Amino acid sequence: MCVMWCISCDTDSIYKDEQYKSVIYLLSGTENVYTESYTLNETEPVKYFSIGCGGSNPNEEEVVVTIEDDNVLLDLYNRNNFDIDISSYAKLLPSNRYEVASYVVTIPAKPKEQYVKVPVKVSPLGLSPDSIYFIPLAIKSVSRYEVNENKKNMLFRVTIENDYARQIVTTRYVKKGTITNQFNNEETLMSGDKIVQPLTKNKVRMFAGNFVQNQTTNVDDIERYAIVVQVNDDQTIVITPYGNIDLEMLDIEKGYNIYDPVVMQGTKVHRMFFLNYRYRILNSDGTYGNWMVVRETLTRIEED
Repeated sequence: MCVMWCISCDTDSIYKDEQYKSVIYLLSGTENVYTESYTLNETEPVKYFSIGCGGSNPNEEEVVVTIEDDNVLLDLYNRNNFDIDISSYAKLLPSNRYEVASYVVTIPAKPKEQYVKVPVKVSPLGLSPDSIYFIPLAIKSVSRYEVNENKKNMLFRVTIENDYARQIVTTRYVKKGTITNQFNNEETLMSGDKIVQPLTKNKVRMFAGNFVQNQTTNVDDIERYAIVVQVNDDQTIVITPYGNIDLEMLDIEKGYNIYDPVVMQGTKVHRMFFLNYRYRILNSDGTYGNWMVVRETLTRIEED
């Protein structure tokens, strides 16, 4: 009976030692990816990643953590997610596009929070909403305690956003309207949703008319069907081609080619684009198809 009691005491002691042990790690999610969204409204916005110190209680001693660039996870991420589709591979964010505040970070003794946030400044203008950009980081060394080997590396993903669309989660607007073939005046109702992607502070990209952007969309599709919508300070809109689509703005009806953000019930923003334009698509033989006239309303409701 005494032997059994002693064994139980030893087991409890080991468990408590493990439970209260301080372990250093980089905070991340699935596939060791941590994602932040950088606004295009600023030249060099700042976001953060976190270095944690795990354990049931705060670390008793100060810890100095040294971080380094490390590409070990990038190839694995690309193989797991895109296999041989090299055109879809995630990219390293160019070093001149970002600045990590410090690669040597101190976690103080007995902190209020068991992590330290590290600022990362990024220049987001010119980044593509079609690409995945990573800053690859790893824990190089710690002054004391252990490192969680499963969380010592991290892919810090940089995404972009503006007031009208975000990359981090696909932004969809509900579309309603008509599209008319000018060759035979045949009119078709438009409905469903439309993907809208950020480009600059006041520009977004979308597909013209009823063309649908989805997971199978490639670069050629974007060049062929995409248009750019720019929102001016007075909330008027300028619509231009993104690639080789031929496009002209129209003013058939009053109240079109404007943007209207309507605050609803104090907590929700009703974002609306009213678009009126015509387009024609470049054929493979170098000629253009028929002019198609579009009148559409795009609506998105979001929390303010």
